[in-house]
Amino acid sequence: MAFQQQIETLVGRSTNLCFQCSKCSTGCPSADKMDLKPAQVMHSIRLGREEAVLNSEAIWLCVGCETCSARCPQQVEPAAIMAAARLLAMQKGIQPSVREIGVYYRGFMYNMRLNGKIHDASLAGVTQLLTGQLIENLPLAWKLFMRGRVKLPLPPFGGGNFRKIYNNAVDKEKENIL
Repeated sequence: MAFQQQIETLVGRSTNLCFQCSKCSTGCPSADKMDLKPAQVMHSIRLGREEAVLNSEAIWLCVGCETCSARCPQQVEPAAIMAAARLLAMQKGIQPSVREIGVYYRGFMYNMRLNGKIHDASLAGVTQLLTGQLIENLPLAWKLFMRGRVKLPLPPFGGGNFRKIYNNAVDKEKENIL
């Protein structure tokens, strides 16, 4: 299946509806940090430039705020397309081009499987530790803790239901691949 078709299957929208108005790019709060703007990602998908899209920083820097989707006059859903591109990249074993984001994604999933919900402070702490930034951010973390803005994590209970859902999804994905 062609790259464009893979994206469209995951999203349920046609990327051919995009007429490059660039409203997605002008509204994106992360666009100034991206190597490809959202409109460029859309155009690259339509051109079949799989390597450029899946190896771009843009798909990993998208915060999923859906400003682009809200601004799109054609309702193409650029935020969902970015998420689909991230999923395809992960399925193909392509590592995120932004190291911290890859660490964060793995920590997020581990946190969910362990607790069934996200504990922001532990997720941020693990990300900072594994990316070597913990020491420089420790004074800020301590201030936030002393002001009651950071709560200690609860014991890891309650993740069982999420683990069941997650394992079922992984099993179904393996069935579809085979």
